[in-house]
Amino acid sequence: MDLISELTWRGMFHDAMPGTAEHLATNAPITGYIGFDPTAASLHIGNLATIMLLVHLQRAGHRPVALVGGATGMIGDPSGKSAERNLLDEATLRHNQAGIQTQLEKFLDFSEGPTGALVVNNYDWFKEIGFLGFLREVGKHLTVNYMMAKDSVQKRIGINKTVDRINAGIERIKSEFLDDAARLISEGKTDEGLKLLNIARGYLDGLQKLSEPGFEQMREETAAFFQKTIFGSPEDAGISYTEFSYQLLQGYDFVHLNKTLGCTLQMGASDQWGNITTGTELIRRLANAEDREAKAYALTGQLITKADGTKYGKSETGTVWLDPALTSPYQFYQFFLNSADADAPRLIRVFTLLSEPEILAIEAEHAAAPHLRILQKALAADVTTRVHSAAATEAAIAASQVLFGGGDLASLDEATLLDVFAGVPHLRVLRAEMLLELNAATFLSDFTLHKIFPSKGEARKMIQAGGVSINRQKVTSPDDSVAALEHLAGKYLVVQKGRRNFFLVELVS
Repeated sequence: MDLISELTWRGMFHDAMPGTAEHLATNAPITGYIGFDPTAASLHIGNLATIMLLVHLQRAGHRPVALVGGATGMIGDPSGKSAERNLLDEATLRHNQAGIQTQLEKFLDFSEGPTGALVVNNYDWFKEIGFLGFLREVGKHLTVNYMMAKDSVQKRIGINKTVDRINAGIERIKSEFLDDAARLISEGKTDEGLKLLNIARGYLDGLQKLSEPGFEQMREETAAFFQKTIFGSPEDAGISYTEFSYQLLQGYDFVHLNKTLGCTLQMGASDQWGNITTGTELIRRLANAEDREAKAYALTGQLITKADGTKYGKSETGTVWLDPALTSPYQFYQFFLNSADADAPRLIRVFTLLSEPEILAIEAEHAAAPHLRILQKALAADVTTRVHSAAATEAAIAASQVLFGGGDLASLDEATLLDVFAGVPHLRVLRAEMLLELNAATFLSDFTLHKIFPSKGEARKMIQAGGVSINRQKVTSPDDSVAALEHLAGKYLVVQKGRRNFFLVELVS
């Protein structure tokens, strides 16, 4: 199947320049690239969706190139951002590049041959280019009007106008209303002062509300109101020249790869369309100026969002990374396992290489018994195996079963044990005191500072009802000794109270 057809049935295709499909069909193998921002030492789930574009490019018989933006990473892409980010130094960027390349090697075939993948770093060519030379040879070919028209630039300017105007209005309210209220109160006009103070507080509370999601239109209207009636037009914060120039630098990346590797396709997420087409336009204009022919095409994939339209790729604890040191295989597996039924059909198409018949069969099985979460299990197992390993997936599955009455607690290493019970109360007690002849009722109440049971009487009652387990072993009597209990990972006890309440007790020296 050709690349665009493959991406289309998977729901990954967004747009392409005219002629891209024909170019892919008649010029195999072509070379295509995607840029990756090295602002962290690891890629994340959002990047994985983009990596899959390169994977499908290679599977369709073409050559994928991953460009790590060592140079552009020092500047920052304004796309989708409301403020300029902190700039990174070269040493940090080099460190991040090494981590990213290691992760890319898990997905792409880097063997020799016409379709073997490459990783390049744009710092390697930008470090040799002087500022004046770049302006003379490259900058003159794109007008400021062309660059200003890009959505990423327009949105940044608009966001800054809105934020500045609202902030200006807040300051005006503070200076006029609050100061006046304080003056009236100091003059003995308490009622008038308090009335004005309450008005000011109402305004400020309302403005605070405007920072929340869902109030975008109201923010714009409020900003316009402040501009017209309260403060006037403040100086626009806008966008710095540094970030404004990002699209020109990214465009030149395409020019360089086009000349040196014969690269004719740039891909990326849909929010990169403006930067990508800057590259194709720059190639066209430079080729015209040099009286030569050059081919350049663009293709973008769909941004991955949840069914409710919110951004995909973050868990309750933050970004889901591909590095196991940042997001453990268990947490990674759980992230996909917990996918909503409305999201899972799309995710399994984007993040796995399962064929359409295989996915349809899994979906049919899932529809017959949704409570078994067959679709989510297939998705989580496939992605975790490719990102980490089959062994990591098996360990994650075993750990997942622990909370549902299965699995062997003693088989979990300390890191996985802590992951599994990350959301339960974590109690610390002195190990030495565990050598005392404590009975179960005392241990579960007094010894654990009444965090598990408020009294020995309640502990006794539930133990006698068969509702307490330690390390999955039922506590049969309130007088059972706990001194001889086996400690998980050498220092933990897992207490289960009833069906749903867990406590992790750590023995410390």
